[in-house]
Amino acid sequence: MKKWFFVILLLILFIFPASRVFAKNYFCAFYFTFIGCPNCAYTDPIVLNQWIKKYPNLVIIEYVWKSGDWKNPNSKFFGDYAKEYKTPAAVPQLAFDKSNIKLGRIEVPKGETYIKSKISNPCPLIDKSIPFEDLNLNQLPSFPKIWANQRVLIKLSENEYLFQWNGKSPPKTIGKEKFTQKELKELLFTENISEKLKNKAFDIVKPQKIKFSGSVFPKSSGFVPYVEFENAIKINVSENLTTNKPEENQSSNEEINQNFKEETINLPFIGKIETKKFSLPILTFLIAIADGFNPCAFFVLTFLLAALIGLSGVRRKILLVGGIFVFFSGLLYFLFMSVLLNVFQLGGKVTILTIIAGLIAIFAGIINIKDYFYFQKGISLTLPKSYKEKFIQRVKNLSLAKTNLTLIFGAAIIATTVNIYELLCTFGFPMVYTRILTLKNLPPLKYYLYLIFYNLVYVIPLLFIVLIFAFTLGKKTFSQIWVRRLKLVSGFMILFLGLILMLKPKLLESALTAFSVLLFAIIISVIIILIDSFLKNRL
Repeated sequence: MKKWFFVILLLILFIFPASRVFAKNYFCAFYFTFIGCPNCAYTDPIVLNQWIKKYPNLVIIEYVWKSGDWKNPNSKFFGDYAKEYKTPAAVPQLAFDKSNIKLGRIEVPKGETYIKSKISNPCPLIDKSIPFEDLNLNQLPSFPKIWANQRVLIKLSENEYLFQWNGKSPPKTIGKEKFTQKELKELLFTENISEKLKNKAFDIVKPQKIKFSGSVFPKSSGFVPYVEFENAIKINVSENLTTNKPEENQSSNEEINQNFKEETINLPFIGKIETKKFSLPILTFLIAIADGFNPCAFFVLTFLLAALIGLSGVRRKILLVGGIFVFFSGLLYFLFMSVLLNVFQLGGKVTILTIIAGLIAIFAGIINIKDYFYFQKGISLTLPKSYKEKFIQRVKNLSLAKTNLTLIFGAAIIATTVNIYELLCTFGFPMVYTRILTLKNLPPLKYYLYLIFYNLVYVIPLLFIVLIFAFTLGKKTFSQIWVRRLKLVSGFMILFLGLILMLKPKLLESALTAFSVLLFAIIISVIIILIDSFLKNRL
């Protein structure tokens, strides 16, 4: 019965469209330049030609105007943007977010390092940041050029765009359907532009040669003063964001803008809170606290403390040894997660790393779920039996320590070696969390502050174990049934986080996702435990 129950459960969990695993993550940035700027003449071909060819998921939203034309709408918008972002109104300027802006001929090309280090980046609008896939191009102020995938989309007016590309010409038969916002952005990345243009309304026009800020380099340098395209069409876009059906286009501009506002909640005595600002701390806390309920660590800690029962000054020694164990658990876990963080940062922009991290998390989750049904049978993320025997012998030797110094030294050695082995039991959570962290746009120091916060939360359950054991003198123990139950809950949580990381990493930016993952993992685990108990009683 258990076997079939486990198989059916896995089949239900994995009915997902496989194609979504390889969903594209867009990296978006704003670029400001003007014609006649000698420094821009150097950076334009790099940003708008070289990078666009090199990085298929890169989106550059360019605002350009002629030198001295300060009444140009693009120039006016740049003034407002520079004021809001507290940056000099000078070009060339490349903005990733408010804390990461590259300015000038030397700094702008260095932006490539940041592009390589991140898998995605939201578009840094003047008042908020929005993922490119959610961006309404009509709401972009003034008249930008959107560069991506060796194509360009030029905003001509509120609902009119010029799209230019190289390759297959547009179909001769022109339809009547207007483009939606989603379809407009898809033109920049689709492999078959002609297919996307079928039945759509557009005008075939002569391609424009898009000039950069003048050529100050010889041809041998590899820099080009302009970009040419083979095809161009003028497009009228539906005002509605998602559909052309009139009956569904009922939202006012006010309601549309509301969809892009950050989530807010009202708390008594506190007031309005923007939940997205707190999503990463909340996510950190929930994953860390779930990770802290580590069956391996609980088993090792309770066994270690139980060996001290009967010694003189037992409560003090339990607190001392338990404190040493908890300290080394947090320290070694922090070092391990720091290594993972650096691995992911080095490979930052490689999408496959996110998929690998998700797959590893899914594998770890399935193994933990399996351990509820078949504890330590087959592959199991628990301490190896060979090491358990060595550990038991070391604990016995520790209980014979005659001085506090010997006790501290022995406890430190045991805690260090045991926690290295414990990484086998729990690598799923740190794998998922560090990958989530590297997908965020944070200053380097903040990454490590979050790791410190994670590990402080991670050791809270272990501290409770130490305190309970010290004040009950070992009367409360941790039975195998609770080990299995904890592995079930943690298994589902790791599994769900792994699936989200693979299918839709953007969901991990929401505070609601953090709560939902933990809640759903607990609910489905409780249901399984109740069904399992019912079946056992019937048998």
